[in-house]
Amino acid sequence: MALSGNKGEWSEIYTLFRLLGEGKVHAGDANLNKLDLYYPILSIIREESKRYEYKPDTKQNIVVIDENGNEYARVSMDKFMEESRSLLDVVKTTSKRAFEIPSTECFMSEIGCTKLKAPSGDKADIHIVIHDLRTNMTPELGFSIKSQLGSPSTLLNAGETTNITYRIEGEDMTDEEINTINAIKDHLPRMAVITKKGYKLKFCDIEHSTFKNNLLFLDTCMPEFIATCLVCDSMPNATSSIKDAVEMVAQQNPFGFTGKDVVAFYEHKMKVLLLDSALGMTPAKEWKGRYDANGGYLVVKKDGDIVCYHFYNRNDVEDYLYYNTRFERASRSRYHFGSLYRGEDGIIYIKRSLQIRFTK
Repeated sequence: MALSGNKGEWSEIYTLFRLLGEGKVHAGDANLNKLDLYYPILSIIREESKRYEYKPDTKQNIVVIDENGNEYARVSMDKFMEESRSLLDVVKTTSKRAFEIPSTECFMSEIGCTKLKAPSGDKADIHIVIHDLRTNMTPELGFSIKSQLGSPSTLLNAGETTNITYRIEGEDMTDEEINTINAIKDHLPRMAVITKKGYKLKFCDIEHSTFKNNLLFLDTCMPEFIATCLVCDSMPNATSSIKDAVEMVAQQNPFGFTGKDVVAFYEHKMKVLLLDSALGMTPAKEWKGRYDANGGYLVVKKDGDIVCYHFYNRNDVEDYLYYNTRFERASRSRYHFGSLYRGEDGIIYIKRSLQIRFTK
């Protein structure tokens, strides 16, 4: 059966080809610009039904070694670059949601690559042995791949596990008022009416106990901080930008920080959440602080260039995540988000579901 995948899935194969063709990967800044700093690639390991290692030799070839240590194939680096360009042309020009690329699949079979996405239970999409020229270390690291060739991907997926409950404070609301507000289709107009009527949202709880504990693991203030960010993202002038929401929270300063740089205090909290979500934490699984994608991020840009956000340069990784993510308003019907309801205690509540997506 022919391989079929979306742009994000084909981007993983493109990344494999391009990195092996270039033999190195450049670091990127917060705006995805390629820096002079680069990391030579000593090998790439891919786990499918079998394990294959791809190693450059001294004659500009890539030697493919199987799990028994035997040479499976030997292909020039130029051929990998040629195949990466052909693959990129198809991915950039197709309008299909899922598609096949027979020529690429043929080359994949020559190098022992049989799947678009290497099976993995963690957030690492590719494992690379790099040479860090500054530390002279050669670790095998797992990297998560994000591609700008398709639709922006999510950093933290919404679900009932990410629901946050708020209490509506103000004069008692009639059932008729509740129904009228709930009938407003879009979130921001609905929130505008609630605000205009003088009601305020007061953080109540994180609905799912595991996600709540994960947030507490990061920072004891994290549940209330994230809840406050989502309230700011519900204001009529909200942009959905992570950075903008954090700056609005900093203006309110709900935790009474008295240092010189209040914005930096709240910015740091958000960067902790973004980084841990990027490299391992998921809402429904107990988080113990161990990163799966321990190398960091590889980003495939729209022009096909690949930039690396190496975890050794933690500030660069955090800045990339902070300046390139936004809150997304999840499905109202699927996650019971955004509708007012009266609890058994007679109090009016509303839920917001946390979802974070890359901006590009």
